[in-house]
Amino acid sequence: MTLDLKAGDPWPFQSSRGIVGKPCAPVWHALVTTPQKEAETAKRLEKAGCEVQYPTFERSRHICGKKKIFEVPVIPRIIYARFSYAPQWDVMKARRVVQGVFSQYGRPVSLSADDVAVVMGLPTEAERLEADALEASRPKAGGKALITVGPFSGFFVDVNRVEFGRVWWEMAGGIKGEAPIGVLRAFS
Repeated sequence: MTLDLKAGDPWPFQSSRGIVGKPCAPVWHALVTTPQKEAETAKRLEKAGCEVQYPTFERSRHICGKKKIFEVPVIPRIIYARFSYAPQWDVMKARRVVQGVFSQYGRPVSLSADDVAVVMGLPTEAERLEADALEASRPKAGGKALITVGPFSGFFVDVNRVEFGRVWWEMAGGIKGEAPIGVLRAFS
């Protein structure tokens, strides 16, 4: 396609492509934004259907005698976006949505959800599963539990109360006791 433009002619429309294309498998990327435009870039990407995260902290400043609180990024100019649609890097750069993407050998680096969670200070998937398993094995008041340590090891008990890291229990024969929470395991 050749353009036969003369002086004074309007410049043709750049591109009808959006900043994202066809649906793809969800993937995380670390993006470089223009200075102090992390929130604006995040809004533009969210409008395009991306999930955007970047760690922030609150900073207070006194302006005209009044205290104002601002959200400031922990890592300046870096945001993390999860694309469910194929990113159009050239369009994003041409429209100044981003200044770049972390790449290796000319290809954008894909991050795992756990990588992003670590940067954000959130638990990883393995840590969440471990915490859920620990919570499920913790005895609860009104439930049944298995004693794992001590002279009553292997006996099932009814849990009456759980407080301050201790469990109060009762056996079917009327024997009552208390033990640290780590000695009993919930049984369903």
